[in-house]
Amino acid sequence: MKFNELPFHESLKKALDKIGYTELTPIQAKSIPFAMEGNDLTGLAQTGTGKTMAFLLPTLHRLLSAEEEEALPYALVLAPTRELTIQIAEEAKKLLEFTDFGVATIIGGTDYKSQEQALGNKACIIVATPGRLIDFVKNHGLSLENVKVVILDEADRMFDMGFVQDLKYIFHKCKNRKQSLLFSATLSYEVVRLASKYLNDPIEVHINPEKVITERIDQSLLHLGREEKLPYLVNSLLNYPIEGLGIIFTNYKMNIPKIVSALRRFGITATGLSSELDQKKRIRLLRDFKAGKYKYLIATDVASRGIDIENIDVVYNYDLPQDAENYVHRIGRTARAGRKGQSIGFCSETDYTELERIEKYLNSKIPTSEIREEYLEFPKGEFTPAFPEETIPGEKKYQERESRGDRGGRGQKPSRGGDPRGDRGDRSGDRGRGKGKGDKHHPPAKMAHPQGHPHPSRGDEDHKHPAKMTHHEMKHGHHPKEGKGKHPNKKNQSGHKNQKNDPRRNLFDINEIKKSKKQKQSIWQRILSLFKKD
Repeated sequence: MKFNELPFHESLKKALDKIGYTELTPIQAKSIPFAMEGNDLTGLAQTGTGKTMAFLLPTLHRLLSAEEEEALPYALVLAPTRELTIQIAEEAKKLLEFTDFGVATIIGGTDYKSQEQALGNKACIIVATPGRLIDFVKNHGLSLENVKVVILDEADRMFDMGFVQDLKYIFHKCKNRKQSLLFSATLSYEVVRLASKYLNDPIEVHINPEKVITERIDQSLLHLGREEKLPYLVNSLLNYPIEGLGIIFTNYKMNIPKIVSALRRFGITATGLSSELDQKKRIRLLRDFKAGKYKYLIATDVASRGIDIENIDVVYNYDLPQDAENYVHRIGRTARAGRKGQSIGFCSETDYTELERIEKYLNSKIPTSEIREEYLEFPKGEFTPAFPEETIPGEKKYQERESRGDRGGRGQKPSRGGDPRGDRGDRSGDRGRGKGKGDKHHPPAKMAHPQGHPHPSRGDEDHKHPAKMTHHEMKHGHHPKEGKGKHPNKKNQSGHKNQKNDPRRNLFDINEIKKSKKQKQSIWQRILSLFKKD
């Protein structure tokens, strides 16, 4: 279906012609006709499927086509992150170009005065993060009584970040709403519960995420050691140039300056999206990336659902995400608006559990690519560094940690999913709360793999598969001698006295831990049996 086949208001048709939109995406074709009629709606679709236009177009059409002038603000859009909020607002401004209406963006990290001015400039639609919006309602006299349409984008993400009570408060304040639209990537319990409470007999629209991924994204997987990831990434970017842009995802924000520094050293224009930046710098950085100043953006999952750029050609998973759903959101940064894209994942010895979760979630195996041995070392020769005078976000902290030999020691628990913590202040950033007990954290690349240790999947036959090696074998680089049981004086060994307080998860001790638990359980059963005999 084409946009010109739908009876949009004339000003919206002009805007669509100027933007260049012609074909509707599946979520748009299924959602827009129902939403234009004023029905409540729940849309289940992944990022990159065109959800923004699916709710903006029918909402603005109903406002512009109203027989009587509507009180403002007419519509409210809630999004989980600042970046996503800004991008939705930009799309709304494009659609309203041929009208005299405005858009108010209410987010943390920016001054109140400019946002108050935007509200007073005929703002027909408010795009906001929940935390800052509630701040405006409670402390700045913002009334939501005129709001007729409430839209939740990335609803599941907002629940993950702990905005459940905030959303209930906002719905209560929008007491005169006539229509509610909810869009989510996953159908969690909280999403269903909220929809049943606040939506009136909603129409359900569902887009199959697996079909979208397999049809439009060329996925591949490379099995690499932790220390082999960075040189392999540098060689890959140098030897396979792309026309558009690329995003490199890592689980740990302390990896960002390390990766950016390495890429720039070899002349690759890259930057990092880090919590070390204030809000204005983050917005400027994203604009520069979108404009092409930087070819690659290195980020944690804070950007996984906040970046909506059409010309992302490739997504690299430097670390496989700890949450299987985040894998879909990450690679969903490419293949936007019906285009095709590429996804390349690096799987090291600490990523096997994540790989199993991801493939189970996708219900398919990710194709494995052959390793090019010459890429395992950094390229040799002279290279002109990129942006040698420009400061790298988070570089100072990284250098301080490297200088004191701190490789992510005990007590240094990484943020969940790699999300920066700098956005917690107004509750409008990405909290990145994990889901379920199984989503434990894995150590960063250098935590459990000393330099100089050969890659476990290559070399002599004496080396075990990394997933089957014990912590002792990984630490000392050899196997315990045959016939030896437990190591004597284990309690007196250096580094073991604080083991109880170690927040890191060691994949290689899982079998031993399970075995010890079974032994304890059997002893407890014996004790219980003695009491039963009496």
